[in-house]
Amino acid sequence: MKKKLFASALAAAALALAFGGCAASADLTEYVSEYRSDIYEGTSGGYSVFASFSQREYPYEADGNAGEMSDLFEAALSAPDNTKTYILTFSVGGTEYEEELSFDSVRMVHTFSRSLPCPTEKEIVFSVTDTEGAEPVAVTAASVKSGKEISLSGLLSSLSSAERERFAALENGRNFAGELYVRLLHENGKCYYYVGLTDRNGVTYAMLADAESGELLATRETR
Repeated sequence: MKKKLFASALAAAALALAFGGCAASADLTEYVSEYRSDIYEGTSGGYSVFASFSQREYPYEADGNAGEMSDLFEAALSAPDNTKTYILTFSVGGTEYEEELSFDSVRMVHTFSRSLPCPTEKEIVFSVTDTEGAEPVAVTAASVKSGKEISLSGLLSSLSSAERERFAALENGRNFAGELYVRLLHENGKCYYYVGLTDRNGVTYAMLADAESGELLATRETR
């Protein structure tokens, strides 16, 4: 009787081990090369500010290999007079920052980027002035997030289920032969996530998902 019980227990353990081995899969969050997790937008007195917080690999290369990421805060100012050099002053996490902006002649905006921790503020007040000493204009930029957004791991789990074959083709056990770019988007009062899946050949499969449910809405492949 004892031999039968031992044999049954051994068989059950072997079966559990087999299923456990099959269940092992890559943690997709470890293969993210960019994650834009928040956006701030605001307009006042003819000035508009678009700011965002991301974690991004450096060097930034779409080569199918995820690199070590660092924090990045960026802002773009639309102004009525692009001949001036503008300065933004703002406070995040109790620390005040002052940034002189560079003009982007392609996008026709004034920009800066710097490394700083993820803001916890729901609103950030940017004081806009210029190097000629103009009277400051306060622009309050509010986070576009509702607080109901799906987590990064939940988003990637939802998309890998919706595109099971495409993700499975890049998986080898706990390894994944690709990298993922995840960017929060805001359009017409609603948030979405753009997710780019890039393989080692540089081919990117773009996916658009609902930011709250993680539902896949659209796809496109680019080379």
